[in-house]
Amino acid sequence: MAESDPYKVLGVAKTATEDEIRTAYRKLARKFHPDVNPGKKDAEEKFKQVSAAYDVLGDEKKRKLFDEFGEAGTRQDFDPEKARAYSQARSGRRGARQPFSEESFGFDLGDLFGGRTADFDGGARRGGAVPAQDILATVELDFVQALRGFEIQVEVPVHAECPTCHGSGDKPGTKPQTCSECKGSGRSQAVRGPLNLMATCRRCHGRGKLSTSCETCGGAGAVEHREPVTVRIPAGADDGSRLRVTGRGAGGGDLVIETRVRPHPYFRRDGLGLHLKLPVTLDEAYSGASVEVPTPDGPVNLRIPPRSQNGAKLRLRGKGVARGRERGNLYVELDIKLPDREDPRLAEAFREANAAYAQPVREGLHL
Repeated sequence: MAESDPYKVLGVAKTATEDEIRTAYRKLARKFHPDVNPGKKDAEEKFKQVSAAYDVLGDEKKRKLFDEFGEAGTRQDFDPEKARAYSQARSGRRGARQPFSEESFGFDLGDLFGGRTADFDGGARRGGAVPAQDILATVELDFVQALRGFEIQVEVPVHAECPTCHGSGDKPGTKPQTCSECKGSGRSQAVRGPLNLMATCRRCHGRGKLSTSCETCGGAGAVEHREPVTVRIPAGADDGSRLRVTGRGAGGGDLVIETRVRPHPYFRRDGLGLHLKLPVTLDEAYSGASVEVPTPDGPVNLRIPPRSQNGAKLRLRGKGVARGRERGNLYVELDIKLPDREDPRLAEAFREANAAYAQPVREGLHL
């Protein structure tokens, strides 16, 4: 069974800072990325778990809800105010505040989630128009796709009035009868005792009447089909960016696209700034060179000054992230690589090179 605690998935403490969470996510995402582990299903599943964990902990609002309510708080359309009200009511009955869980209340917590009226049997209220509701779709992008923009196609559910029952939810030709359980009110007492909690009638699902369900829509009053929507992710989308497409959600709500960007092995992003650790040879660093560097607009030549030190930073103005009319810079950090094959002549040359230092390299080094 997959680990459901995002803190354990990312291997961080509950007191971890945003930077610690982001660092842990990038490290694990890079380790289990499908491009690094081709054909390995375990790594692919682990990558999905890591992405899902960061989806919760990387969002301040979602993280607070998880800390307070656990996994239930991360569900779409969870209503924390109703959950707190139920928790307070339960505290009043038992004299002490109880930990939050679905089982602790003795009834289905479906009514804490928007978009449908739930009951004890998990059914939805029949008939009527589908309420307007936003649909959140998470889209995973490669680092380069996020920089340059990308066109995606998302299938969204579209509800239409049932052509058979015309939205009533009842089988044509049948006559509804008053529910004997709730006497037509649609509500019945949920808890016996000093606290009088009413809930949707379990027998009639809140309709107050009993009838034979329409065979086409199953009593929902509406039928659903999925419709493709093409969305252009603009250039410069960042991890956690959201794009709202008006009117393409459920019942006339909006379609909200949230982007998750896979980390890159060489580049990292900080706002509109791009940072690159550029591998260079000893010769390029000592003698100076012109080397080709990839940028979002294509490769450009970067001039490395002679006698450049490891870790030296160079700037390519305007070659960072483009978002609208704004443009960031590309910051290049030199990563000097020593030869990885043994060569006696090279070792001798290094020994002779000791005489070329203007002063001892560790001069002044002390505590």
